[in-house]
Amino acid sequence: MYKIMVISAGPGAAEYMTYAAVKRARECDILIGTRGQLAALDIAPSECAIEENRIEEILNLIGRCEDKTVGVLVTGDAGIFSLSQKIYDRYGKDSVLDVVPGVSSIQAAFAKIRESWLDVRVFSFHGRQIEEVEEVLQCQKAVVLCDKQNSSRAILEAMIPFGLFSHGRDIYVCQNLTREGEKIIEIKDRNSVEIIAPAGKELILIKRHQP
Repeated sequence: MYKIMVISAGPGAAEYMTYAAVKRARECDILIGTRGQLAALDIAPSECAIEENRIEEILNLIGRCEDKTVGVLVTGDAGIFSLSQKIYDRYGKDSVLDVVPGVSSIQAAFAKIRESWLDVRVFSFHGRQIEEVEEVLQCQKAVVLCDKQNSSRAILEAMIPFGLFSHGRDIYVCQNLTREGEKIIEIKDRNSVEIIAPAGKELILIKRHQP
């Protein structure tokens, strides 16, 4: 019998982790998360607080903790491109006692530029090939989630041949949201793309001007 808590840990900073997330995390027999997530809870790694960020290893760790309440800290909100789906697939939804929602990087990004995120479409190239980027440019509002290999610069460069700058758009690269080194970079032209410095965490916001 597996007893799993999926706990949304927010976009990074401790103050963006909800009270409910902190409470649930402290109720678990075993807690699994990244170094930053555990630090946000002021919990040092130990036998009961395991530092891990590899997806397959996290899933395997859950399997070794049958009959214990296992809390898994997930980045942002558990409902958006999250490890939660892989937990459901491996162990079934009946094994999940609770899913604690949280603040996503998407919410944080739109708050930073003082825009509503109503009707936004979300795309992820995290661990995926950069392809069909023209679909992103067809949206009125779009968010693109990046990773280290598929960086904001690489994705924006792939969009340029499909008319990234040929129509009126507001484009922002948001780096390390709520974390140290946070940056919101407005992209106006090809030169703006070429000088983007790599960052640990980043996403792209694209808003097309109303006709």
